[in-house]
Parts: sequence; C-alpha cells; structure tokens
Amino acid sequence: MTTQTMTGGAAPGLFTRKATGLVREARTSDALFYNVMWASVALSFAFAWLLYGFSYLGSNMIVSFLIAAALGLPGAFVYAMLSQIMPRTGGDYVFNSRSLHPSVGFAANFSFCVWLALIYGLYTTYMTTYGFGAFGRMMAGFTGSTGWLSFGDWFSHDYALFITGTVAILVSAALFIKGGLHLFLRLQVITFAIYILGTFIIPVLVGLFQSRAGFLADFNHYAANLGTNHATAALAASAKKAGFAPTGFHTEITLKSVSVFWYVFGFLYASNYFAGEIRLRKRTHLLSIPGALLVSVIFFLLLLPAYLHVTGYNFNGMLGFATPSDYGFVAGTPAYPEIMGIASGTWVLGAIIIIGFTVGLFIWLPQTMVLISRSMFAWSFDRIMPERLSQVDARTHSPVIAIAIVAVLAIASTAIYAFTTWFSTLAVLLGLTLTLLVTAIGAVVLPYRQREMVENSPYGGRFAGIPVLTIVGVLAVVGFSGGIAVLLWDPGSGSSLSANPGKLWLALGVYAVGFGIYFVSRAVRRRQGIDLSLTYRELPPE
Repeated sequence: MTTQTMTGGAAPGLFTRKATGLVREARTSDALFYNVMWASVALSFAFAWLLYGFSYLGSNMIVSFLIAAALGLPGAFVYAMLSQIMPRTGGDYVFNSRSLHPSVGFAANFSFCVWLALIYGLYTTYMTTYGFGAFGRMMAGFTGSTGWLSFGDWFSHDYALFITGTVAILVSAALFIKGGLHLFLRLQVITFAIYILGTFIIPVLVGLFQSRAGFLADFNHYAANLGTNHATAALAASAKKAGFAPTGFHTEITLKSVSVFWYVFGFLYASNYFAGEIRLRKRTHLLSIPGALLVSVIFFLLLLPAYLHVTGYNFNGMLGFATPSDYGFVAGTPAYPEIMGIASGTWVLGAIIIIGFTVGLFIWLPQTMVLISRSMFAWSFDRIMPERLSQVDARTHSPVIAIAIVAVLAIASTAIYAFTTWFSTLAVLLGLTLTLLVTAIGAVVLPYRQREMVENSPYGGRFAGIPVLTIVGVLAVVGFSGGIAVLLWDPGSGSSLSANPGKLWLALGVYAVGFGIYFVSRAVRRRQGIDLSLTYRELPPE
C-alpha cells in the first residue's frame, strides 16, 4: 500500500478519531534549529571539559569527536528517510510499530520517553549552575561586586536548583498553553540566534584573537576580584596535590571519551517525533536531520581548536583535579562558557556567551515537552493509552493534558537531580540509544514488511537488488551498536558493565514495563471489542 492508501483506508474506529487536530505549521528551518539545539551541542562541549580531568585525561577530543560523528551519521539518514516515508507525529513509535511489531514500537518509544523525562533534572541543574550561577560569578569576577558574587553563589544550593528548575519547567508548559507550537517555534528562532552567537561565534573569535598567556593573565585578574591572588599558581598546586600530572595521547581513553560526544551524534534526529506537524517538502528531513549533524560538525571543528588554543589540555586537566575553592571559584568548577567569557576580557562578551549557553539549555525544556507529549499523543491515538492523552486544544493545536503530565514528570526529575546523586551526567545515554538501535533494525526490515509503501516513497530504490533503506539501516545498526559498546565499556558513561552493571538491567527493565503496558492494553481493548493489531496495518490519519 502507499502511504496515502494506507491512511485513506483506515477502518472507522481504529483510531480515536478521523483527524489528529495537529497542524503542519513548522518549516524545514524550524526542524533544523530544533535538532541542533535539542542535541545540546554546547552542553556536550561543556561536558567534555568538565569530565576531562575526571575520566578522560589523555584523550584527543578531536579524534573522539570524529569517531562519534561517524557512528551517528548513518542513523541520521535512517531517521530522515523514515520521517519522509511515514511523516506522522510519534516518530520512531510509528516507524517501529509498523515495521517490527506494535509491542516493540511502543516499548522502545516508551523507554525513550522515560529516560528523557528523567534527564530533565540534568538540564535544569546545568542551566541553574552554569547559567545563572556562572553569570553572577562572572559579573563579580569582572567588577569585584560582592552582591553579584552572592547572587551567583545562591544558585549553587540544592533548593535553588529545584526552585529555578521548577520555574523554568512551568514557563515551558505555559508556552504551549498560551500559544501552542506556533509560539514555541517563534521563541526557538530567537533563542537559536542567541545560542549560536553566544556559544559558538563569540567563543571562536575569542579563541582566534586571544593568546594562552593573555588568558592566564585574565584568569588571575578575574580570580583576584573573587578574592584569590595568583589563581593559576593556586590551581596548579591544588591539582598537583590531588594527583594531576601532564599526560600525552592515550588511545584507549580517546575511544572511551566517544561517550561524551555521543551525547550529540546519537541524538540529532528528534524532529521525527513531530514530523506530522512539519510542512513536508522533498528534502525536508534530509536537510533538517543530516543537516543538523553537518551543522554540529562545523560547530565542533571550529570551536574545539579555538578553545584549546586558549586553554590547552593541561589547564582543563588541572580544572578536573583541583578543588575549585583553592583558586577562588567557591561555587564550583567553571565550564567553557565562563572560561571563554574570562578569555574575552570583558563582561559584555562574557555575558553574551553565558546567556547564549543558558537559553540553549532552557529551550531544551519545551523542546522535550514537544517530543514526549507527541509520543504520548501517538500512543493514545492508536488506543494503547486513554483517549484524553490525544485531546488537542482547538485554539493552540497542542495536546495540553500530555504537556501537563510531562511538566509534572520534569519537576520530579528536577527534584532527583537537585537533592540526590542517583544518576550521573551521561547515565541516560544507554537507555536512549537502545531505542535508536531498534529503529535501525526497523529500517532494515521495513522494505520487506511494507514493500509497496517504501517503493512508492522517494527512498524506494535498490542497490545490487537490496533496498537502499535496508543498506542504510544496516550501517545505522553498526553505528548505534558501536555507540552502545562504548557506553558499556567506558566507566565515565555511568552505564559501563565494569562500574555500573545495574544500569543495563535498569534499561532492559524499562523495556519490560513497556511490553507489559502494551499487552495489558491490548487485552483491555479486546474486551471492548477493539482489535489493536488492526490499527498497526494502517498509518494514522493526519
């Protein structure tokens, strides 16, 4: 069947209604901006250097970055092709339920959403600490103001993390209640411009024109305003006392540090979850998904050498080992936005850099509300979940009940990260990547399970008799399997078999819960006279 035939032939009652109520109002550029910002390029760069001294001393970050990009590239094309073949809201849930089995599609997407709901607290924590807190400290570092220093220090407290994060989540939910996807997309354009200027353009320019000696002098002057003289000497002494020693290139550590950049290159495909709300053109998803990977590669290949020109590997290694209060940074280790702000030599550029970083973290909150709420919508539309989850407000065209549920989950996650140490920075990557692997497998078999649908799409070609989608899917299986292998190997990932074996069982346990929900729902619907298996023979209507 073609996509059109499948949609038009849906039997009455298979779905909760005959139209979704969602509107195709996002442009290709909106999807591109969404993917670049949702994949958290700047945050991953900050992770790389915050974790360097702890877990990756001796890594060549440029090499590990290129490996991560190569592993993620086939997956970008798989998600782009599937989004064009099945352009429906719900993303990989729709793909996998129609190519593999509905229980597999639901369990994989359910797992993805669970881990995303959990990671909310990581973003609100970093936004509070390395956004608001760093801004206050930066203003104190340039002006010597104790008021600014007190302002920045307040955000280092656990209750401040929770309060600030909760407010940001409520503001994110209000965007959709007030103006729906349209208002969110307008805000995303503005934040994207600020994000690129602050986290990329200005830091690259600073890296080009600032010398290492100049940066170290600025660092000393900055720390002096925070109350510590000769900060670079104090930093070196503290790091040496903690065991730091300069080291050269280390192949094994370089391979393990792929985990950090997998945070970006495993997750540039998020626009597929609201594909039913993106205006469809011939190359819409190729431009917005592999295109986002290209933008990220350019971002990193310019920013990495610019940053290292100013700081160097040894300085970042010392930051990881040293006690921050020893060199004047009482509230914690500075991340790259603050460091590049210091290197700029002026609070004006420093403010733009940190604001750009902060808005990039903030916009991820409503972006992820879109992703999870649209997945919930798709589950409900296919009748796995209660019908109310797919209710769409007539004015804003948003599933407001699903948005509200996501907000509650996000606040709970913020509390976990603010008040506990249950999860590390990268610990959710394993659970998320398992879903990517399932989708790649789905792409391999889709041309054989839904032959006519694929052959009538722009990606119906064959090479040596094998469907092109299957070939790309096999490459994506290899890439995603490589990402999983690194996560299970690297102790810094928070999910390695050597240091955190329970994380694999936890990830598989979430899948088990997803399977359980599906089969319970199928039994309930069967008693109601509804055969869920028939639903998955059709694409949902638009």
